[in-house]
Amino acid sequence: MNDTTTNATLASAACGGRNVQPDVREGVTSNSGEGYASALPVPEPLYGVEYPFSISDIAHATAARLTADLGDEWTAEAGYWGVTGSVSGPCIASFTFQIDYEGDLVIDYEGRYVDDGFPEDPELPENVVRTDDGVALMDACAPAGLDTLAEQSAAAIRAVIGR
Repeated sequence: MNDTTTNATLASAACGGRNVQPDVREGVTSNSGEGYASALPVPEPLYGVEYPFSISDIAHATAARLTADLGDEWTAEAGYWGVTGSVSGPCIASFTFQIDYEGDLVIDYEGRYVDDGFPEDPELPENVVRTDDGVALMDACAPAGLDTLAEQSAAAIRAVIGR
């Protein structure tokens, strides 16, 4: 952005055509390393400080943990914007990670509808409960860290698949 654009007064239909003077952050660096000014407000807290990893990161770390623990090939894929993640392995069912409306980490799967031979009543780890569509990790929280969340998630999936 050049100084003319940076210092421009904006007119917007959303603001009733009034002139809008944006707050500008100077010295922001783009991916190419070039500095530019941005009309976006500075977020509080800064990106990555409050939540240093995404739900899809938990799915990827869980897939790696399952591969290490079970010796099978487990993979993960991020959902849109990283707010969900999906883990797949040697079974037909896949496991979708997301946060429910109460803020719990849930892992949904279609185990009751496919012929994977999952136990009907799996012995779930402590603080993991069944939901209508899978399981919820009731004590999972971001401050526990990515490795801990991956271990808790892998333990829940191992219980669900009976391994």
